[in-house]
Amino acid sequence: MGGIVTSDMLTIYPRLAARWGWRMVLVSVLFWTLLWPVGTIWLLASLVIRRRAIDKSPDARTERRVERFLSWYPADWRARYGAEFSQLLRDTIGDGHGGVRLTLNVMREANAARVASTGGTAAAVCWSLCWIPLFPQGIVPLVVKLAGTPSRSWFLALYLPASYQWLVIAVMVGIGLTMLTTAVRITAMRTSE
Repeated sequence: MGGIVTSDMLTIYPRLAARWGWRMVLVSVLFWTLLWPVGTIWLLASLVIRRRAIDKSPDARTERRVERFLSWYPADWRARYGAEFSQLLRDTIGDGHGGVRLTLNVMREANAARVASTGGTAAAVCWSLCWIPLFPQGIVPLVVKLAGTPSRSWFLALYLPASYQWLVIAVMVGIGLTMLTTAVRITAMRTSE
């Protein structure tokens, strides 16, 4: 199988994303839309190759799990508490208490630590809410207006006089794109720390 798949999808995607930036989103959508069977087979082959290559000893599995848990926390938190938390996780997993409950607790606390760190709240709000003005209040009314459909549904722009509809659609798309850009920038700054 190693001769068939020469490149691992899980290593190519991050390299392409680092090189192409936001344009990688367009390439990914195009790739997965047009070539989804090829992409799915490539992904599965990459996962099988990666699974065969890892060390399956209990100590190695515990270390991978601890590293994965730590990666969920912000960099400044890991620098301050990482060593102590790693040892606590190793002890907890070693005592047989490393089940789903531990994973869910670490996920909850990691999310709280990320939100509490610098810019975390703004990024969370932007990631959560940018889709509302962008798609249901911007792009969908644009398509409805271009199609000439008489239904106004719950789209704000379509309830306004015709002279203001295009302006409100443009403003909603602008607000959504601004929030999305802000979320991407804050997240990029926080992950590079």
